[in-house]
Amino acid sequence: MTQQETLSPGMVLGRYELLLPIAQGGMATVWAARQKGSRGFQKTVAIKTMLPSLSDDPQFEQMFLDEASLAARIHHPNVAEILDVGEQDETIYIVMEWVDGEALSVITKTAKRSNVPVPQRIALRIVRQACAGLHAAHELRDDSDQLLNLVHRDVSPQNILVSYDGIVKLVDFGVAKALGRAGGETTAGQLKGKVPYMSPEQALGQKIDRRTDVFAMGIVLYRLTTGLHPFLGENDLATMKNIISRPLLPPRMKNPSFPVELERVLLTCLKKDPNERYQTMLELDAALERVLALSGASVVDDDIGAFTRSVMGDRGQKRRAELRDAVRAADERAAGIAMSPGAAQPHVHEAVSDIAITRMNSALTSFPTSMPRNSSTSIIPPSPESYAGGAMSGSLVPSTPPQKNTRAGLFMAVGAVAALSLAGTFMFLRTTMGPRAAAGNAAGNVAPTPPSPPAPTQAATPVAVQTGAAPESSASTGGGTVLDINDLPSADADPQATTKRDDKPAGTTKGTGATKPAATATAKPTGAPASTTWVPKVTDPGF
Repeated sequence: MTQQETLSPGMVLGRYELLLPIAQGGMATVWAARQKGSRGFQKTVAIKTMLPSLSDDPQFEQMFLDEASLAARIHHPNVAEILDVGEQDETIYIVMEWVDGEALSVITKTAKRSNVPVPQRIALRIVRQACAGLHAAHELRDDSDQLLNLVHRDVSPQNILVSYDGIVKLVDFGVAKALGRAGGETTAGQLKGKVPYMSPEQALGQKIDRRTDVFAMGIVLYRLTTGLHPFLGENDLATMKNIISRPLLPPRMKNPSFPVELERVLLTCLKKDPNERYQTMLELDAALERVLALSGASVVDDDIGAFTRSVMGDRGQKRRAELRDAVRAADERAAGIAMSPGAAQPHVHEAVSDIAITRMNSALTSFPTSMPRNSSTSIIPPSPESYAGGAMSGSLVPSTPPQKNTRAGLFMAVGAVAALSLAGTFMFLRTTMGPRAAAGNAAGNVAPTPPSPPAPTQAATPVAVQTGAAPESSASTGGGTVLDINDLPSADADPQATTKRDDKPAGTTKGTGATKPAATATAKPTGAPASTTWVPKVTDPGF
């Protein structure tokens, strides 16, 4: 499978996700890509990958890597920064900063089709920024602080990027030559660079230096200011012969209004002899600055951006929209993978109230320490047999219905409040009956005994209270004490009167289900009339 078949939007190279192809040159394809990091960080970058037809050529592979190693050393606002180099599945790639703009060649062609000439002040400002970037490359030094004698060798409008903000970036050091780098040396019969922008010594295969880039920049400036190429022939061979031997046609011969100072700069840049040219890009930049000063024109980077936007129209907006769509498609692909059947599904939490109830030892059935999660609680009302002297026996039974009931928490809360209210009632009865029971003991009645463990479940038995027996003959079993309601003092009660029979049988005890066995007769003080009245059984609530 070729590299062209493997590279596609959505493919990941290292830490970078390919979004869409942007351009293709003689050696590589440029992609817009996205770098993703932790905590939602993402950044748009440019990825350059070598063309499949050149990937098997060791020499071109070395040139590709040399570009990364050389350009990564250059740190200048007018040189596109190299961020990373990587290799994956036999694909070598270079990561560069993203430039939201167009190549100078695209801007000039679009302006020519629209019959819009590039203003001279804009052209001079663009070339000045490119000169600044090239001078930084020419002055590059190694770790021993020795000049690398770097030569770009491919200065052309295709390798000068102009952003929509008016910033110029120099790119593509793929055929750059540097001291001590085998990949940058030219073998016999081989030319590196674009023929229309070569210097005479470069076309002849002679030794080159930074002045070769000065000559190439002179051709770029000539085309920007006149609209013509100074040496262009019918083909590359004719163009090369013109560069080597044909004299330069001064611009004022075709356009007498052309500025004299600017013509002098062009003639100096395009001298056949390197010694007669500007020796550095810094000298060329200074000469262009003098031309601008003499013309009285002022220009800033924003002027370049405004001109670029006016010429290119909505091209930049369309590319940014395509980039946003590519990012959105990448996010949707990632979301589709996350929501695939094999992926973990999000957990939906329902509004179920969880109430923890502590154990209460009372006449009510003991509650569990905590209720199971995601279960509802149903309240079972006490049966008629569960009533005995005002005590109620009930139970809270956890149950798990087929579907969750979000109102279970409300029922549980109501049940808990009811239980606490009953408990408070029993406490009140205990505190009010305690002193009266003590008074009965002083008169010869038997005081209640502490409750004993519940006995096995059996039917409730009516208890007969007989008066007139001796106080010491009282006995009780099953954890409850039988009391005669006549013992309760009352201001208007007749102690000799018999109590109306309560037709309700004695109730069960605590929620364990055990009932009290029949108690023995309790003796009343001497002289009291005997009575066989049925009375309700009062159990100790156990507080």
